[in-house]
Amino acid sequence: MPRRSPLTSLSAFVVSLGVLLAAPVTAAVAAPGTVDPSQADPLELSIERMSPTVMTGDRDVVISGTVTNASDETWREINIAPFRAAFPITDTSTLNAAADLPADQYVGDRLTDVEVIYKIDSLAPGATTSFTARIPRARLGRTNGVYWVGVHASGVTDTQPRDDFTDGRARTFLPVAAGDAAPLRTAVVLPLKAAVRHTADGRVDNGEGWATLLGPGGRLDALLETAEETDVPITWVVDPAVPHAVSRLAAGNPGWTLTALPREEPTETPRGDEEAEPDPSLPVLPSDSPTPEEEVDPEVAALAEVAQSWLDRFTAVMADADVLALPYGDVDVAALSDADPESLAAAHVRSTEVLEALGVDSTPVVASPDGRLTRAAVESSPDAALVLLNERGLTGDEGPVPTTGTVLGHDFAATSAGIARGGPGPEDATSAVGVRQRVVSEAVLRQLAGDRTPLVVKPPTGWDAADGADELFAALETRRFRVRPLGALVAQADGPALGARSLVHTAADREAQLPREHVDAARKLVARATTLESVLTNPAGFDLQVRDVAWSDLAHVTRRRPDPALERIEDGLDHVDELLGSVTVSGPDSARISGDGTIGTTVTNGLDVPVNVNVAVDSSSDLRVSVPNPVAIPPESRRRLLLPTKAGREGVQSLTLRVTDAEGQSLGSRATVQVRASETSGLLWIIMGAGGLVLLGAIVVRLSRRGLATRGQLADAEPEQPDEPDEPDEPEQAEQPEQSEQLEARPEAAAKAEEQ
Repeated sequence: MPRRSPLTSLSAFVVSLGVLLAAPVTAAVAAPGTVDPSQADPLELSIERMSPTVMTGDRDVVISGTVTNASDETWREINIAPFRAAFPITDTSTLNAAADLPADQYVGDRLTDVEVIYKIDSLAPGATTSFTARIPRARLGRTNGVYWVGVHASGVTDTQPRDDFTDGRARTFLPVAAGDAAPLRTAVVLPLKAAVRHTADGRVDNGEGWATLLGPGGRLDALLETAEETDVPITWVVDPAVPHAVSRLAAGNPGWTLTALPREEPTETPRGDEEAEPDPSLPVLPSDSPTPEEEVDPEVAALAEVAQSWLDRFTAVMADADVLALPYGDVDVAALSDADPESLAAAHVRSTEVLEALGVDSTPVVASPDGRLTRAAVESSPDAALVLLNERGLTGDEGPVPTTGTVLGHDFAATSAGIARGGPGPEDATSAVGVRQRVVSEAVLRQLAGDRTPLVVKPPTGWDAADGADELFAALETRRFRVRPLGALVAQADGPALGARSLVHTAADREAQLPREHVDAARKLVARATTLESVLTNPAGFDLQVRDVAWSDLAHVTRRRPDPALERIEDGLDHVDELLGSVTVSGPDSARISGDGTIGTTVTNGLDVPVNVNVAVDSSSDLRVSVPNPVAIPPESRRRLLLPTKAGREGVQSLTLRVTDAEGQSLGSRATVQVRASETSGLLWIIMGAGGLVLLGAIVVRLSRRGLATRGQLADAEPEQPDEPDEPDEPEQAEQPEQSEQLEARPEAAAKAEEQ
């Protein structure tokens, strides 16, 4: 293991001073409290308690914590010795630089007095034990300022003899100041956010994780418990998507639904014979829950109970609190202000709707986890929105960066950059004692400098109220702080009016934004959902349900893992397209018409709700098709249509039928029919008409002649008055029957002619 060479106190202080002077140049790129793993100490120390929080009298400093053997050897004869710096830090810029010093950097002399050393006989690999070390008041400087204090560990193993090197360390800051300082105007800002993920059908994902967050000791539970147990005013920065998701879990975690919206009763009495048609509205909070007949999953029921309990506490805590509402889903405001400002504005509106439904009054806020915003993000925020920045997100012309004022016409507040970075390493930057000591150190240095700029405290990302709230709020309840809601603090402060040049947003910040590809994918998902909503006979608010989910996948937190967020958006799009594909159109592969004709087609609705769709005709040919749009189809039914079709020319022509909404947006289904048309010319019709006339004339002439012939035959058939004939010869008598048959046939022919 690499080990640091020992330094004398004087030479080590000179080295540390040089690092502090150079640190502001590189502080922006140094991670708070990080240690190179290759240089990690074999003995890991953690400071869990330290008193006093601020040295104002003659008390000794008592440091308690734990030591863990992180090596694979047993350590023996371990000495836990306290250390302290000889000289104080007297300004915030030096404090910020000091916090970024490497973990093995010299910052103070170790005390070697036997009475202050805590001894541990033996510590096996992986084992942990506690310690308590003490710094006598006489060994700590009396000059006002902030001092390094902490503990060093050293011991022996079978392979490592006793030496002057440090085998483990933990450190923090301790302010020394007078006890009668004027209270510093302060606001405490706590974010109430969580990653909200959904399944492809719109259900809240990761129920097990939500049960942990909301249950006893969970992070979201601890935040409410903090508010319930402290009298310190807290300003909450809330992503309304979180309580909204919890409300869905409390309702059994329903997915997206196409069920018709309830209709609101009219608020005004109709005049005359007018009937007030109630408007359908999407309930902000879900009311769907399993019916008694439905089988309920025990895990779902248990989670619903936990969620409802948390939601009840949330509404009680927030009812009288100072609440700042992030745009719904905590969307990446920098990305959306560039790519889709309309959606950003709608996300602000949605946040207000959700919180109002929960009985919570709020003020819109525009913020980002790193405290840096673009000009577009600020300018696109609502007029009443508060702009919440980090001090590193602003640049002052001269002097300290202001913490309150106006920027681009909006009220702003800037949280402390140092506190947001947390305590110094090698411990976790979010440790309870580390964050508390960073807060009081910042306050003391401002008081010593006569800086009455309000202090806006926002714990570092990852800070857990379950572990750190007691320490932090115990300090904030002292007379050194006068804590007010942030809204009141901003209203009372007389800050400067800043322009766009005061906003800090670098190329690296722009690179960290959510890619535009994600925003475009979310817009496509919402657009497809809007198409489906538009064909439903009874509005269901399906597009709004999908929009809430899409925004959650554009959250700031997805910057860390953008690819899974994009996959979730695409999965949702596939699900919506599957629903749209349930409405189909079909027809024959081919059809034959002669001039005019009909083509049969069938429109099928596979959804369990009625729809009204259009059948659009795409043809580059001369086919003209009449469609009885719109086509109403009951749930899970089909409708047969005979489409009148006229061809302007002969030949085979392609005809495509598509199912669309009223605006022509395709639902996805289509059918192609090959139409064979035969065209009859106008000349042929004339010839055929003339032929018909000739035929009719011939029939008339023939009938006329037949009538004349018939009358002539009748006239010839009348008998004459003959003379007495002579007695005929025998041959003549043989011819008489033939004459009689002719006479009988003539009247019969005449009768037929008359009938004709």
